[in-house]
Amino acid sequence: MDYKLIAEYERIQKECEALEGKGVKGDDGQDLKSEFKKALMKMLIYICLLDENVGAGEIQFINEALGTTLGAEDIKKFSSGNTEISASEPIDALQRFCLKIAKGRLENKTALEYREIVSFVNSLGVSFIASDGRADERETAYLGSLVFRVRAFCESYRKSVDRISKDEPKVQNSVQKGGKAEKEPEKEKTLDELMEKLDSLIGLERVKQEVYSLSNLIKVRKLREERGFRQPDMSLHLVFTGNPGTGKTTVARLLSQIYYKLGAVKKNVFVEVDRSGLVSNYIGHTALKTKEVCESAMGGVLFIDEAYALTCGTGKNDFGQEAVNTLLKFMEDNRGELVVICAGYTDLMQQFLESNPGLRSRFNRFIEFDDYSAGELRAMFALYCSQYKLEATEEALDIVQRFFEERIAHKTENFANGRDARNLFEKALSKQADRLAPLLELSDSDLLTLTGEDVKGIEL
Repeated sequence: MDYKLIAEYERIQKECEALEGKGVKGDDGQDLKSEFKKALMKMLIYICLLDENVGAGEIQFINEALGTTLGAEDIKKFSSGNTEISASEPIDALQRFCLKIAKGRLENKTALEYREIVSFVNSLGVSFIASDGRADERETAYLGSLVFRVRAFCESYRKSVDRISKDEPKVQNSVQKGGKAEKEPEKEKTLDELMEKLDSLIGLERVKQEVYSLSNLIKVRKLREERGFRQPDMSLHLVFTGNPGTGKTTVARLLSQIYYKLGAVKKNVFVEVDRSGLVSNYIGHTALKTKEVCESAMGGVLFIDEAYALTCGTGKNDFGQEAVNTLLKFMEDNRGELVVICAGYTDLMQQFLESNPGLRSRFNRFIEFDDYSAGELRAMFALYCSQYKLEATEEALDIVQRFFEERIAHKTENFANGRDARNLFEKALSKQADRLAPLLELSDSDLLTLTGEDVKGIEL
C-alpha cells in the first residue's frame, strides 16, 4: 500500500484523537478513530464483494490499510445473512463521520476539513480497486457514487450554516506592474479544485456521478499500468446527449481539464466546434478543414456540438459525411492522442451514431444530461443575481419559480433550460431599468434589488 496513504490515514487518526479530547464522540459513544475505521472497512469490503471474487491482494490491502487480521471467510460473511452490507451503509457511515469533522472545523475544534477526508477516501478506494489487477467498472462506478454523495451531503451542510456574510466584500489579489495594479494571473486549478467546481454546478446529479466514476476508472488504470498489469483498451471518447442549455459545453470544458490533470491527455487543450467549423461548401475543402481542426486539438480534447448536423444533410452537395470520414480516420491514425466529445439531442445523436459503423465503435460511452427542474432554474436565476451583486426579493424568486413551473409543464421547442434562466435574468434587468428610470433619487439598494414587478409578465 502507498506509504502516502498510510501517512494520511495516521494523520486523520491523530486529528480524531484531538477531537475526542474536545468532547466529540463517534456513533453510539464509540471513539472517532474506530468509527472512521469501520466506515472504511465497510466501503472496502463492499467494493471487494462487487465482483464476487475475494482476492489475496485485496485482503492484504485491507489488513495493511486498517491494521485488521481479516481472512477471506471473514470478508465473505459480509455478503450473506444478518451481516450483509448494503450499498448505502458505507455511504451513510462516511457521511455521519464527515459531518462530525465539518462541525468540528466550524467550531474551531480541528484544522481537518471534510474535503480532506473525502479526498483520502477516494484515493484509498482507487488504490484498493487497482490492487487485484482486474478492471471492473462496477467498482469504480460505486466509488464515484459514494464520493459524490458524501461530498454533496457535506456541501449541503456547509451551505446551511455558512457563516460568511453575503455582503462581505471580496478582495481581488493584484500585482503591481509599471505603477499599475493588475489582476494576478489565474492559477491552474488542481484536480480537487476542478472536482469542487463540478460539484458547484446546479443540478446535473447524474452527470456528476458519471464524471466521478470515469475519473476513478482512469486513476485505477494508471495505477495498474504502473504496477505492470495488462490493461484492455479503453476509449475516452464520449457522447453527451440532452436538450439545449443543460450544461453539456460547460461540463465538456471542465472534463477536458480533469482529463489533463489525470494524465489522460497530454495537453490542457480544448477546441470547440460545430458543423460550420468542420464542413466547407466547396468540393475538396472539407477534409482539409476537418483535419486542421483535429490537429489544433492534438494532445487534448475536441468538442463537437450538435454533431448530428454532420450526418443529417440530404443534398448531394452536402459534405458532412466527408467531415465524419476524415474525423474517424484521424482518430484511428492518432489513437490515444486525441479525445473527442460529441454532443446533441438524444434522439438525433442516436441517428448520428447509426449513420456510420465507425462512429458506434469509437463512441460507446454516453452521459445523459437531464432537463433542469423549476427549482434548479430558480437557483440559476438567483446565481446570476449574486454574480452581479444583485439581490432578488423572495416575491421575485417565487414568481420566477412559478414562471418555470408553468414553462416546464407546457414545454415547447423554444424551451432552453439554463439559457431560459439567463434570458429571464437579462429581461428582468431591462424591466428594472424601466422601473427606476423615472425616479429622481436612487439609493444603492434600489439599484441592486430586483422586485416582483421586475420579473412579472416576462415572456421568452
